[in-house]
Amino acid sequence: MLKKERIIIILAVAAIILIASFYSFWQKSAVAEQTTIEQEEPLIPKEDERRPQESQKESVYVIYVSGAVTCPGVYEVPASGRVLDAVNAAGGLTPTADQVKINLAEKIRDGMHIHVLQQNSGTSPDGKLRQGSDMPDRININQADKEELDKLPGIGPAMAERIIEYRETVGSFQDITDLKKVPGIGEAKYNRIVDKITI
Repeated sequence: MLKKERIIIILAVAAIILIASFYSFWQKSAVAEQTTIEQEEPLIPKEDERRPQESQKESVYVIYVSGAVTCPGVYEVPASGRVLDAVNAAGGLTPTADQVKINLAEKIRDGMHIHVLQQNSGTSPDGKLRQGSDMPDRININQADKEELDKLPGIGPAMAERIIEYRETVGSFQDITDLKKVPGIGEAKYNRIVDKITI
């Protein structure tokens, strides 16, 4: 009877060992399968991870640069750029460029035309550029203050303020004919002052 009980105990222990071994093997197989699935999953960047790259794409403006620059032409310049960036894109100023008559710090606009004048260049009454005249008696509408503009025929304090406001809002005048874009300056008033202004 003792021998029979001993056999039963041995069989029970063997059964427990067998069950434990099977459970351990099953757990290892499940872990290995899960690891394989995770490795096979494609690495798709999260939406938040893609956004910084997309935000780095800055829009550009198309600018026409002419005059006293090394390579006049049409160039793409970052929208946050200044006139200096557009001039540099065109190869920079030539030695004869008049740096006083151009605002290199001005913000650019899409489709803007930047014309760099030569030194000692001026503007004739018909609005065309002419060379060899320093025109000391002319008022620079890009630089004149309110008192200087007020001296022009038909330009009172209120109109002088409009001219300055235009410069600050739209930018420097690229041609003296642009003065007619200021509200209140029509053809008649423009013709009265055209031979007294420059840019």
